[in-house]
This record gives sequence, structure tokens and C-alpha cells, in this order.
Amino acid sequence: MKKTCLLIAAAACFGLTAQIAMADIDAEKIYNGKCKMCHKIDKKKMGPGFALMNSDEAVLKAAITDGRKSMPKFSSKLNEEEIDAMVAFIKSKQAEVK
Repeated sequence: MKKTCLLIAAAACFGLTAQIAMADIDAEKIYNGKCKMCHKIDKKKMGPGFALMNSDEAVLKAAITDGRKSMPKFSSKLNEEEIDAMVAFIKSKQAEVK
């Protein structure tokens, strides 16, 4: 029982640490610097606007990490936390424009 409580407490702390770390990442600033020139928030520019992007988090993360047909990969430009923050940012904007 003690081990179970300890594991739950550790998992909760790890989760909070990850949320705090993501809160320090300015995903909108990353978007403005790396994505805005091709992706408008509310409609298509060169690439799809947020409303037209896939809403599956795994697909979004893979697209940002590995790139797409005409989209560069960002795995060498963004760390995993920044990519996760970008996925969360896209999801929040998708909810706003729908």
C-alpha cells in the first residue's frame, strides 16, 4: 500500500512538473516565428489553417516532429516540450475557430 501511494504521489509530481514546464513555453511565439508564414489560424494560407488541420494529437505531433510533404521537420529546431506545447496551442486554436 505504501508503494502504491508513493508511486501515485511521484506520478502526480511528475505531471505537475511537466505542466509547469509547458506553461513556461510560449507556443504562440514559436507559432509566430516558425509557422505563421504558412499556416493562418482561421483559414488556409499555404498550408492548412488550424480548423483544417488534423485534430488527433499524435498526428499533429508527428507532423511537427517529422514534417509533411512540403512542411519541414522541426525535430532539430524544437525540443519535445516545445513540440508538445505547439500541439496544445493548435488544439486550443482549433477549439476557438470551430
